[in-house]
Amino acid sequence: MMIKFKQFICYMMYSFIAFMLLILPSKSETLSEMVDVVLSSHEDVINAKKEVEEAGRDITDSILAYAPDLSWKYESGRNDKYDAATASSNSQLNFDTHDLTWKQKIMDSGATMSEISNKRLELKKSELELTTARNDLLIEAADAYLGLIKANEKLEASISAEANTRQTSGQEEIRVQVGSGLASDVLKAKRQLANAQKTLISDEKSFKSAKFTYEKLFKVDDVNVNQLRKPRLAPSVISMMPKSMEATVVMALANNRDLRIAKMDVDIAKNDLSSALANFGPTVDAEAKLSYKDDASHTTGNHYEEQMKVTVEFPISGLYMEMPGYLNDRSALERAINDLALKERDTIKAAKDAWIEYANARTMLSYSENEATIAKELLTIAQKERAADQTDAAAVLAAEDALESSLKDLSDDSMSLLTSVYEVLDVIDLLQPEMVEDNSREGTFNTSS
Repeated sequence: MMIKFKQFICYMMYSFIAFMLLILPSKSETLSEMVDVVLSSHEDVINAKKEVEEAGRDITDSILAYAPDLSWKYESGRNDKYDAATASSNSQLNFDTHDLTWKQKIMDSGATMSEISNKRLELKKSELELTTARNDLLIEAADAYLGLIKANEKLEASISAEANTRQTSGQEEIRVQVGSGLASDVLKAKRQLANAQKTLISDEKSFKSAKFTYEKLFKVDDVNVNQLRKPRLAPSVISMMPKSMEATVVMALANNRDLRIAKMDVDIAKNDLSSALANFGPTVDAEAKLSYKDDASHTTGNHYEEQMKVTVEFPISGLYMEMPGYLNDRSALERAINDLALKERDTIKAAKDAWIEYANARTMLSYSENEATIAKELLTIAQKERAADQTDAAAVLAAEDALESSLKDLSDDSMSLLTSVYEVLDVIDLLQPEMVEDNSREGTFNTSS
C-alpha cells in the first residue's frame, strides 16, 4: 500500500511539472530578434557607421575652403634705448600692435569644387558600404540561425534512423571478426547499422559546428535549439521578388550597390582629373588687413593702417611639375572605367546566379515536400508488411533510409529557399532587416502566402 501511495505522489509531481512547463511562456529566439542583436552590436556595422560620420565631416571640411580666413594678431613689448654720450637721449618706450586679417579664396580653377564633389561622393559610397555591411551580416546571421535549425533537424533524423535501424535489424554490435561465419543477412544488417551510426556521428559533428558558429556570431555562451523558431516570409516580401531572370538583371543593373559604387569611382576619378588640370590654371585670392600700431616705430606715436589686395597667380612651373600627376589621374580614370565594365558583367552574373538559386530552391522544395510525404507512406507500408511477414527487414531498413534522406533534403531545401530570397533582394538592393521574417504568424520555411 505504501509503495502505491509513493507511486501516486511521484505521478502527481511529474504531472504538475509537465503542466507548469506547458503553461509557462517559453522565450523563443526569433530570427528577426537575433538579426537586430547582431546589427546593433557587430563591429563591422559600428565601424561602417563611423565611416559615414567621418565622410560627412569631410564634406564640411572641404566646403570650409571657401570660408573667410580671419585672424587677429597682437604684439606688445618695451623698447629701451641708451645713449652713452648723452643721457638725455635715453628712452624707454612701450609699444602695442593689433593686426586683423581677412583672407578669402576666390577661384582656384575648379580644384576645390572638384574636392567638394568628391567628398559628397565619398559620403554616398560610405552609406552604400554601410548597407552592404548590414546586409552581409543579415545574411550571415540568417545562415547561422537556419544552419543550426537544419543541423538539429538532421541530427534528430539521424538519431531516429539509427534507433530504427537498430530495432529493425535486431543488431546491437557492429563489430565482426573475419571468418565469423555469420549469414549474409546478418552482415548486411550490421553494415546498415554501422552506416547509420557513422551518419549520426557526422551529423553530431555538423550540429556542434553550427552551434559554435551561432554562438560566435551572436556572442552567446550557449543556445537552446528548441527555442529557435522557423521563420516565415511575409507575402509583401514575396511580392517584391522579380518574376523572371531578365527582370532581376534589369533591377540589378539599376540598383546594385557594388555597381553604383563603381560608377561613383568613375565620377571621383573624373573629379581628380579636373583637379589635376586645375593645377595648370590660375588662382585668385583676396586679402584685407587692418592694423593699429602704438609706438610701433618707437616714436611715441600711433597710427592705423588699412590694406586690401587681390592676388592672381599663374603656376608657370606647373606646366612640367604637375604633368606626372595629371597623367596618373588620367590613367586612374581609364582604370575606373574598365573596372566599371567588369562590375557590370559581375552584376549581371550575380543577378542570374541569385535568380537561378531562388528558382531552383523553390522547385526543389516542392519536390522535397512531396518526396518526404511519399517516403513516410512507404515506410508505413513496409512496416505493416513486415508485421504481416510479407517482406523482410531489409525492405524496412531501405524505407527508413529513404525517409531519413528525404527529411534531410527537405531541411536543406527549406533553408536554401529562404536564403535565396535574401540573396535576390540583396543583389537588387531591396533587402531590409525587417524583411527577414513575418512575426505576425508562425509557419515553416515555406514562403507561400
